[in-house]
Amino acid sequence: MTGLEEFSGFEVIRAAMEVEKQGHRFYSTMSAKAKSPLAKEIFTWLAQDEVGHLKTLEDLAPKYEDGAFWESEEVFLPYLRRFSASEIFPSPARLEEVLKKDDSDLEALDLAIEAEERFAEYFHKAATQARTEDGKEAFTWLAAEEDRHARVLKERKAKILGQ
Repeated sequence: MTGLEEFSGFEVIRAAMEVEKQGHRFYSTMSAKAKSPLAKEIFTWLAQDEVGHLKTLEDLAPKYEDGAFWESEEVFLPYLRRFSASEIFPSPARLEEVLKKDDSDLEALDLAIEAEERFAEYFHKAATQARTEDGKEAFTWLAAEEDRHARVLKERKAKILGQ
């Protein structure tokens, strides 16, 4: 996370907005291709929740606009591109591979759980390294949201398995 601790809350919000857009695409695809009604419901809810996160982030952005930008956009913009292109969510090819299988709903849930846990871990670590209060606050909120998604996914998986 080289340099991440230096980012302002506004820059964190900008990067997170890109990931929320990816999450919406990922869960929308999963919903459209889910085989069981329960899996379809879960993925539809997650896609909608990602839109809700995006709206929340858009609403939060003005709060962080004072001192919003890294002194050098040449430093921040490459990071933003790497962050938004990272493999937090599985690639479309990996998703297609999973969705072709007979037990695709369970494997897709596992992919989603893995993505949410990875994202939460990333933001928890970022929150501990943040040097500004607004950056720490933004990272902490994002981590809590991703933890919540992982928890819901695990509960729904248990329900599908009849546990």
